[in-house]
Amino acid sequence: MAGYKFRLQSILDYRAGLVDRARMEVAALQTRQRGEEEARERLRGDERATLAALARIQTGGALDLAELTRLMGSVDALGARIEQQGLVIERCRREADEAQARLVALSMDAKALEKLRERQREEFLIEGARRDQTEMSELASLRHRWTQIAR
Repeated sequence: MAGYKFRLQSILDYRAGLVDRARMEVAALQTRQRGEEEARERLRGDERATLAALARIQTGGALDLAELTRLMGSVDALGARIEQQGLVIERCRREADEAQARLVALSMDAKALEKLRERQREEFLIEGARRDQTEMSELASLRHRWTQIAR
């Protein structure tokens, strides 16, 4: 009996490749998002350090107006950069979510083909077993006739 061959195997292989590429894309986007979040945390750390320096200047005796102005400008600039970084993170999150949704859809398509392949394989095996049983029955019938004739 010849082995089972799924007629749509090339399509299943193609879709499995699409799923793999989508997984890699999701992983890359999630890695990028984590990197952007880390960058925002570094900016927040810089902002905290600048605010601490500003507090030290304000509480320490004589005020250095130039340094005070520079630090306040730095706090404002860091705040704007942190806000901008939040927008970048949100964009990365949306892209990762969209890629994840594509991955789910592609996975479902591939899974449907895999189920079809398995169902057809089972039908092939059942049909083969039925044919084998029919052949065995025919052989048994022939043997019985030969034994009847031989007597």
